Amino acid sequence: MLRPLVSEVMSPNKKVIETYLSSTDRSKVAPLLAEDVEWIEWGDGVPPTGVRTRGKDAFIQNFGTDELRSQITRMTEEDNVVVAEGTVRVHKKEGGILTVQFCDIFELENGKVKRLSTFGALVKVPA
Repeated sequence: MLRPLVSEVMSPNKKVIETYLSSTDRSKVAPLLAEDVEWIEWGDGVPPTGVRTRGKDAFIQNFGTDELRSQITRMTEEDNVVVAEGTVRVHKKEGGILTVQFCDIFELENGKVKRLSTFGALVKVPA
């Protein structure tokens, strides 16, 4: 018996997160955010644990200007929450590359990011 081809269709929320994570351009990130968005960053120096950013303007300012490349390894969704796991490599303006493994929890409302909790760990390169 032949099985029907199954294609994974990405949900609208996952598409928003994929666009967010693949963008290095602030102008492309801004429309994906709610006006009262909140971002909480946890990790070992990426930046210091517990940094909170509130509001779209502050979020965009905190988004950074260094060149970065994200690689998503998995996205999971339930209701309006998308969990994305992956690696990001940042080419620092002052030189060097910073690699971070991340797990981001995105809460969406009306197709926009309302809250983001970022958990990151620096990937240590052996000396």
